[in-house]
Amino acid sequence: MDDATDTMELEQALPAASTASAALAAAALLAACGGGGSGGADGGSAAPATPAAADPTPATPPAPQPSRRDAARFLSQASFGATGPAQVDALVAQGFDGWLTVQFAKPAALHMDYLNSQRGRDQKAGEKPQLSEEMSYEAVWQQWLTGEDQLRARVSWALLQIFVISNIAPDIRPAAMSSYMDMLNRNAFGNWRTLLQDVALHPAMGYYLNLLESEKENAAKGTHPNENFAREVLQLFSIGLIQLNADGTSKLDAAGKTQPTYDEAVVKGFAKAFSGWSYGALDNSKAAQFHDHDDNVEALWVVPMKAWSAYHSPADKLLLDGKTLAAGQTPEKDMADALDTIFQHPNVPPFFARQLIQRLVASNPSPAYVGRVAAVFANDGTGTRGNLKAVVRAVLMDAEARGDSPAINVAKQREPVIRLANMLRGLGARSASGQNRIQYLDSSDDALGQSPLLAPSVFNFYSPGYRPAGPIAAQGWVAPEFQISGETAVAGSLNFFADLIGSGGYGWPEAHRLNLDLASLAALDATALVDRLDLLFFNLGMGASTRSRLTTLVAAIDSKTESVKAALIVTALSPDHVIQR
Repeated sequence: MDDATDTMELEQALPAASTASAALAAAALLAACGGGGSGGADGGSAAPATPAAADPTPATPPAPQPSRRDAARFLSQASFGATGPAQVDALVAQGFDGWLTVQFAKPAALHMDYLNSQRGRDQKAGEKPQLSEEMSYEAVWQQWLTGEDQLRARVSWALLQIFVISNIAPDIRPAAMSSYMDMLNRNAFGNWRTLLQDVALHPAMGYYLNLLESEKENAAKGTHPNENFAREVLQLFSIGLIQLNADGTSKLDAAGKTQPTYDEAVVKGFAKAFSGWSYGALDNSKAAQFHDHDDNVEALWVVPMKAWSAYHSPADKLLLDGKTLAAGQTPEKDMADALDTIFQHPNVPPFFARQLIQRLVASNPSPAYVGRVAAVFANDGTGTRGNLKAVVRAVLMDAEARGDSPAINVAKQREPVIRLANMLRGLGARSASGQNRIQYLDSSDDALGQSPLLAPSVFNFYSPGYRPAGPIAAQGWVAPEFQISGETAVAGSLNFFADLIGSGGYGWPEAHRLNLDLASLAALDATALVDRLDLLFFNLGMGASTRSRLTTLVAAIDSKTESVKAALIVTALSPDHVIQR
């Protein structure tokens, strides 16, 4: 099957567009026109490096240089999008391995630093400087748009969609959200076991899933430890509901049925093991402070929780696969043992590998791809389990992820916030202040239907197993991002991008408005303009029909600036842009 046929089939799996607006009608027209394959002047492969001359003890020859097409694809998977031809060409020269090595060494952006730089803004003189939730949202975009740690930012965004917290209520303090983001950034290339513990003991997670101040059972009162975190850490964060083979496929019993990973008794056992934790900034020698404190004290939200033995369940605890914790252990020992039990469960490598692949590369990785990444999780080659640096490298460097012509299953919808970040970076968006005011994008009516730190629930914006009815489901595939791609959301996001491009920027007040650099595109002739759009927004994989329509459109509009805007609006709604290949 050739590339054009592959992409045509994928486009046919897209939901039918509404005809409620002219923009949506154009989207439907483009979807019907198909497209696929790379045919731009910016495409093509660089010559491979010449192997070193043979000697009695030859070194491993250098890896061949990647093609420009694969370099562009790599940047769409490992960052928030290419900024221009120079970045793609630099990656071709550097090679993927060199780029990864440099990115792994980049220091993490600190969201709390951004918050502290904004503390007290827009307040009256004499008022105590405060933080606002909007600052936490801006900090995310600041890292995405301007941070040099692009790989870390992209991985931490993936982690946030697995280890979910959300301020949708809204009632999580700004310092809690931003220190949680700093924790994910810090752990993005560390060890999964450390990440799991830091997630469990972060007060933002403790508050969100009720682990904070969960106390031991009391028969007289008829109470028991809160089970919310215990349930979600198993179902959503680590092992899932059914037993898996090492390649992520379901492990079946003799009757051909799936097998559960745990039952309600296990949830209760973990809830007991996790009981007795409150804010780490309090004095745990004072029993009253476990419940009696002021949640508005910022210091409570930025340090890990600590244990109060008097509130911890002294009972024995049933965990996974029949493992039992002995009665009378300390809360710290029970926490460590419970997390170790999760970490060692055979489901963790394929469960995590599949989700990380889905967030970065493809919605439907083959079992072999999942199995290879899971094997690296289980053992990075040095006997270490859970080495996330090795896992990230395995996800991005796998043979299924790389190449100029990926298989039809190696595709995913670019989620709305990724498309916006890609557009802003590709168009050189800058503000006079160097800051942004991107805050609430969760409305489906007039925004993107998705906004960082505002997932509708602990189940994230979409399920990793979501199957829209139609060709995708018939193929046995999943398409997670399509869960937030209903008719209203598609119309809203399309109008959002039309407004962004038409107005030439986003945000207010003027000092913080991100202004798009359209002049550099307007200076290009029609062919060069379409080639540049291909590189920035199509990974050098623009379909032939899209290229033809863009070329015709640009030639039909006299004003260079208006022709650029029109081309960008068509780009934003083109299936071969929306689907990352």
